[in-house]
Amino acid sequence: MRDVVDLFALTAPGAKKGDENTELSGRHALAGFKRLVAGLPAQADTQVQWFLRGEGTVAGRRFINVQAQAQVTLECQRCLQPFVLPLQVDNRLEVVRRQSDLEGDDDEIERIVGSARFDVLDLIEDELILSLPSVPKHDVCPSVPGVSESSDEPEDEARRPSPFAALKRLKKDS
Repeated sequence: MRDVVDLFALTAPGAKKGDENTELSGRHALAGFKRLVAGLPAQADTQVQWFLRGEGTVAGRRFINVQAQAQVTLECQRCLQPFVLPLQVDNRLEVVRRQSDLEGDDDEIERIVGSARFDVLDLIEDELILSLPSVPKHDVCPSVPGVSESSDEPEDEARRPSPFAALKRLKKDS
């Protein structure tokens, strides 16, 4: 596996889909992604699987398709218990030559500055970091009964009468 590639060669215009010179794939230990696992609970000894496909258009635009899968252990912000979250990355990026080219006409597509010595694993790590949830939590916490993603209130809170009902009764009494 090559960690450093020529991103411009990978995205050369005129290359055919499926051409071995435009595709890279590999596996890398999750523990090797230091920025990704920093501050997270202890991680299982798992692998990150990744795939890159470069493509170039006849108009000279260059794109890279990034896919990655990983199983990351996070801490639920509701019950504070660890849980495993499958991360899936599937992104298309435009490769540009200069920093000034990052701002383009099309705001729909993300851009990165390519180079002849581009670190693929740094790109994979960046994409995985961006796919992490800002507030990680279980769909249903195992240690907090009745709490699910659809309800942020415990069941007791939901059954408790409204404090405004008591005010309504006071208003009727006067």
